[in-house]
Amino acid sequence: MVSAMASRSTMSPRRARFVRNWTGRLVAFGEFIDGYDLLVIGAAVLFLKPSFHLTAAQVGLVTAAAFVGTALGLVVFGDLSDRFGRRVIFMVNLVVFVVASLAAAFVQDVWQLVAARFVLGLAVGMDIPTSHAFLTEIAPKSRRGRIAGSLPNMMWLGGAITSVLLALALQPLFGDETWRWLFGLAALPAAAVLVARQFLPESPRWLSARGRVEEARRIYDALGLEPPRREVSERRSYRMLVSGGAWRRLATVTAFFAIQAFGGAVATVAGPLIISSTGIGVSNTLYFSLLGFVVGLIAVVAGAAIIDRVNRRWLGVWTCLGVFAAGLGIAFTGERAGVGLVAFWVVYAMLTWFGPGVLSWVWSTEAFPTALRGLGSGIAQCVTRLAIALNVFLAPMLAQKHGIAVVAWYACAFLVSAVIVLVSPWLATTGVELEETNGVESGKPE
Repeated sequence: MVSAMASRSTMSPRRARFVRNWTGRLVAFGEFIDGYDLLVIGAAVLFLKPSFHLTAAQVGLVTAAAFVGTALGLVVFGDLSDRFGRRVIFMVNLVVFVVASLAAAFVQDVWQLVAARFVLGLAVGMDIPTSHAFLTEIAPKSRRGRIAGSLPNMMWLGGAITSVLLALALQPLFGDETWRWLFGLAALPAAAVLVARQFLPESPRWLSARGRVEEARRIYDALGLEPPRREVSERRSYRMLVSGGAWRRLATVTAFFAIQAFGGAVATVAGPLIISSTGIGVSNTLYFSLLGFVVGLIAVVAGAAIIDRVNRRWLGVWTCLGVFAAGLGIAFTGERAGVGLVAFWVVYAMLTWFGPGVLSWVWSTEAFPTALRGLGSGIAQCVTRLAIALNVFLAPMLAQKHGIAVVAWYACAFLVSAVIVLVSPWLATTGVELEETNGVESGKPE
């Protein structure tokens, strides 16, 4: 079951074409579902508040529940994907997701909703480290930034944009019950991807790490890729994450991912909660969120053109500093929802997605060997989701007290992120073979 397709002695030309053309997209499409589901709560909560008469603390709890579930799923199933393969995990997770999405649409009280959102988060957590590791493992070094970083982020933003567009379209039809439709409709793309993923192979690097070299070779051929020149290690020990200098890589990518995401949530899930504090109304708040996501998508597409050409470390430093400056601009604009606020918001979203938002995905898989890539990236993303959960739990209460000026505090996260990258020269991984990225010692790619 783990690699049913991979174990076949031959692969038909038609199946090989499907694998070559669709594997990356279908694996990355899990991020569309993640983006839709985890961002839909930002829009849905605007309708949930009058339906369930939620307090600020309950809003934070409902919003954070999925992030906590995701954090648990990231570590547990990241490890299981290293043990049993990428394919079996990213199949099972979609079954759980479809069931939990439908359950969330029919809840009758806030505690049922919290439970459903937690299970949804767990399903998302199953997918993220698995699909993320898979994409990294099939990407050639000349395009790894685009495939492992830009592609999943494009999908994620596509899901986020879809959630806001649906909220705007459904609001006139269903009013305060719009949130039920937003949750339930998430099951449709998940079910479609579940069917399509049946035809995908196992990760060839994972197979190589398990000694199944011939199966891996056939999949490399189907994908139109050359096998790595350096042998994939079959050793697997949890100590490999913390022995020698490995603990520094784990600590660095985890800290960078989590801290930039804490500040970056202002441009994503926490955005509607903060922007609504200006009193611009539900529809305008949704349009504001949509603007941030569209700008982010444009930024990711633009960044994809350079992420494999420039020194990623310096790209990270300068974009983090730019987001910090834009955040101060938003805060000092105050409650005036005018051109200045829009301009700074656009810059904040654009630079978040142009640099740190994508780089964190690339670095968090490059830092670990194949045998522990799911677990390593799962740990990094687990801490990240907890940081975002903390953000969205605090955002409604802080915005209620301080208004949009609270963005200044979140922006400081990017100043810290810039320092982390600045003191970590090994993050300059552009053009380096995947098996060598956790050994880059200089500030220049080899």
